Amino acid sequence: MRQFITLVTALLCFTVTFGQAVQYVQYRQVPLDKQAEFVEKETKYWAKVAKAAIDKGLMEHWSLWRKIGVTSMDGPNYAFVNRFASLESIDQEAIWSDENVAAMGANPADVETQSFAPTFMDYWFQIEAVVPGNSKYAIVNYAMPDNRGAFIEENKALWMPMHKKNIEAGNFGMSSWATMSVIYPRGNNARFSVATVDGFNSMKDAMNYLSYQPNTEFGAEFEAVVAKSKMSEINPDGFNYSILYELVHSVDKEE
Repeated sequence: MRQFITLVTALLCFTVTFGQAVQYVQYRQVPLDKQAEFVEKETKYWAKVAKAAIDKGLMEHWSLWRKIGVTSMDGPNYAFVNRFASLESIDQEAIWSDENVAAMGANPADVETQSFAPTFMDYWFQIEAVVPGNSKYAIVNYAMPDNRGAFIEENKALWMPMHKKNIEAGNFGMSSWATMSVIYPRGNNARFSVATVDGFNSMKDAMNYLSYQPNTEFGAEFEAVVAKSKMSEINPDGFNYSILYELVHSVDKEE
């Protein structure tokens, strides 16, 4: 999957702290009768190009995710995630060099997927905070808070420490967590400006986390966080959408 990124780095440097990890997410719209072909070509061939780039230190991570269920008949149902150590480390020409593309062992024209699974939208994110862990499923919560800076800072100061303790203790089934801010696209008509990601190792754990459970006791620490939270003022409309994704394939340095 050759991801042509048309952004100019100079236009982004004003919104990104150099040295901070960034993530490119490409959302694809794949017809039902083409999903098997799409997954095979991306995981069998294009993933090898990503692996070659990762081994050379050009990228940190590549993965393909499938959206669970149908939330829109004309919306995206797959997403690619490319993570980079920093904005200044991104070199698309080096990633998609002839040498790296040759690693797939096939003619790129024979295994392309854009012609039948076009890009619906793509986003650049700055990763603000992470509780690392392996996750097979991810709930991505998209939001457009009134105060983006306050949203990020509260997540880092209040919610991240609590999530970290729960993940380490094995509470609520969560296995990883992150919060991100949108670098591009931005503006009054943007779909969202921030996102949080709740990771899980099973669909059951993810669904349990989302479900209404009136008798669940969250404990004193949760109540203390809620008491300190200003999120009702920072993000009064809550999350625009919470979408569940399943990991299809991932490539990292240690493979």
